[in-house]
Amino acid sequence: MKSLDFMDKTAPGGVYLCQVNENVSCGACCGLYNIPDLSFNKLKKMLSDRTEEFLKIAREIDAIVDFGENMIAAENKIRPYPEFYHCPYIGFIGTNGTRVGCLLHPAAEGNNGIDYRGLGYYGSMTCNIYFCPSYTVLSDNFKRMIRTASQDWYSYGLIITESALVNAFLSETEKLIQRKIDEEDVRHNPDFAGAVREFINLKAYWPFRPASDTPANYFFKDNLYAKKDVDYSKIRSGCFTSRYDTIFKELGSSFQSDTEIGKAEMIIEFLYKRIHEYCK
Repeated sequence: MKSLDFMDKTAPGGVYLCQVNENVSCGACCGLYNIPDLSFNKLKKMLSDRTEEFLKIAREIDAIVDFGENMIAAENKIRPYPEFYHCPYIGFIGTNGTRVGCLLHPAAEGNNGIDYRGLGYYGSMTCNIYFCPSYTVLSDNFKRMIRTASQDWYSYGLIITESALVNAFLSETEKLIQRKIDEEDVRHNPDFAGAVREFINLKAYWPFRPASDTPANYFFKDNLYAKKDVDYSKIRSGCFTSRYDTIFKELGSSFQSDTEIGKAEMIIEFLYKRIHEYCK
């Protein structure tokens, strides 16, 4: 993997987000999270099994195409977003196989520098030119913060495409401490970094998301699966909304009582309180 400094120079918006380090990367645009059971353990097992099987096949066109078709046939076909293709060639890559990426990429193990991505659904051209909205919607300092604070591919890939959520939380953070924040805050303040990581993990483990919903994000601009507004009308009369309404909406919240709203607000307020303490 080329250095981040090199990749930053060529990435839209000046900060490369796809492959960060040996543990952190994102495959969201390839439909990585568009599966019915999005638990870390289930997804990790699926990718591990897929990667092991791919390493066994010959690097021949028919064998590679058959592999993809077999994966699609064997795996659960129910998708939270039916129109969003889940690529069967997403697996584990890197020196230790600890981050997600394309098994068809020329740098992937066993490919001997040959680019097989043209055999995939998206083709090599799409892989080279498509960049998710976060590249241009998020500010450079916010992108670098999330990139630096993240410690694993699972939570990073779930949060980095959530541009509205990241903007809402980190913009409020800057207002609270009355200065701009950046990756140096994460690098040099372990407590600050810990609070940011807790925010990152909210995406996967938010307790007020209905069990039937997915933490995955449909980030394309066709509005097929727009985030739903939080319905406060069944809980309180009038025009009541939470001051954290944007954060709650982007986390996919559904509240059954005023008590639940209060608990959700306390979670966000506790993170802000910790950050404020660390930044004094």
